[in-house]
Amino acid sequence: MLCGIWQTRAGFRFVKTDFEWIQYFKTIVPEEITSTRWEHCLRVAGFAETLSSIHSYPNPEKAYLVGILHDITKQKKNEFHLKYFEKEPSPEYDKIPKEAYHAFSAPIYLKHDFGYHDEEVLSAMRIHTLGKKDMSLLQKIIYASDFLGSEYAEKQTDLPVWIRKTEENLNFGIYLKAMKTLNNLIETRNTIHDDTIVTYNQAVLALKES
Repeated sequence: MLCGIWQTRAGFRFVKTDFEWIQYFKTIVPEEITSTRWEHCLRVAGFAETLSSIHSYPNPEKAYLVGILHDITKQKKNEFHLKYFEKEPSPEYDKIPKEAYHAFSAPIYLKHDFGYHDEEVLSAMRIHTLGKKDMSLLQKIIYASDFLGSEYAEKQTDLPVWIRKTEENLNFGIYLKAMKTLNNLIETRNTIHDDTIVTYNQAVLALKES
């Protein structure tokens, strides 16, 4: 399936398939992050592909692509993120915690350094840490997959139950990640971004209605 537009520095524009982007970025991302982080990305990609098929997202390959890309700038220094924020200024950056910088710098990095411009993919990357009000189906899949593929989740005996419940109802996976995030932020006395609160509330309401 056709996916992203690739614009070279010379100005030429080509369309690559999702499969071609996957193969390309599988050679790039491991050079940007540690092997442990890359293993996480592969787990997230696998969950995203599976959940796409179960929850009727029409392009599982695209979901897989977001999975391998979502943490490409995760281990960069703050100076890196701030440099890329300057390329696409937004007052939103002042409100996000440093732990979420990578979710916002990665789409800019992909556009400016790799000529990747598929906004559906880029928007799913932006929300994978904080969540967002009224997420799209792909955004929901990536948000839940990021938790299921985390090192924390991998070590929990409840993981098979979490996977099953998320396969049955995607909102459970969203609720689970938002709830765990909120608990951690409260325990560590850190501020909570509005998007995470909204994400939690919407997931809880959706579960009650299902």
